[in-house]
Amino acid sequence: MKPIYLTSCFAILILSLINMSCKKETPNTTYSQSTPPPPPPPPPSSNQNIWAYANMNITIELPMNFAFLSGGTTGPGRTGAKVKWEKISGPASYLLQSPDSTKTKVTNLEKGAYVFMLSATSNTGQTSTDTMTLIVQDATSTNKQIFFWSLNWSCSFGCGIYLADPLSYLPPNSAFTLYLRREYSPIWELIVPESTSSTARYVYHVTGDQIMVFDTSYIEPTDHPEIKIVF
Repeated sequence: MKPIYLTSCFAILILSLINMSCKKETPNTTYSQSTPPPPPPPPPSSNQNIWAYANMNITIELPMNFAFLSGGTTGPGRTGAKVKWEKISGPASYLLQSPDSTKTKVTNLEKGAYVFMLSATSNTGQTSTDTMTLIVQDATSTNKQIFFWSLNWSCSFGCGIYLADPLSYLPPNSAFTLYLRREYSPIWELIVPESTSSTARYVYHVTGDQIMVFDTSYIEPTDHPEIKIVF
């Protein structure tokens, strides 16, 4: 009877230890189950109804101390939307003449790099923003020069670049010359009036104060060139 008794006691001891071990693990198991992992980040908004865009980065040269900021809005919420230009970095000296318009003249500029932001707010309260950079530098030529840089080609019907308001910088009826420099090239290439050449690669067309530059090579470009107007 004694061996049976000892065996029974040993079995009870083993079961007790197993039970105690399970009880020690229970709090950890319960804690992990009651503390869910952090939720995933929310998906991007799929009901955005307005987008703002600021046109063209610009470099002007002193003594010129003014520039034009142009932009716009797209999307179904653009009707009745409110827009506003504001400076987010750069020198302290500046004056926005029409900050609540998609196009405004900025004056009293001094040497340095300005960043301006255009914000657009729809009637439903959705807001979109875009920025552009305006650099004011010392003169690098005896001629006056304005640079439009990091431009984008549009290739819907032929490939071209739209310049907003470049002729607004010039005195009325001033003669000017346009040049284009490809993103990875040190060479400035002449852009000629569309009406004067049927063989030039780069031509331009003027409508009001706006200029459209075309690449006639039929090779779809993917770079971000620079255009300068010299007068």
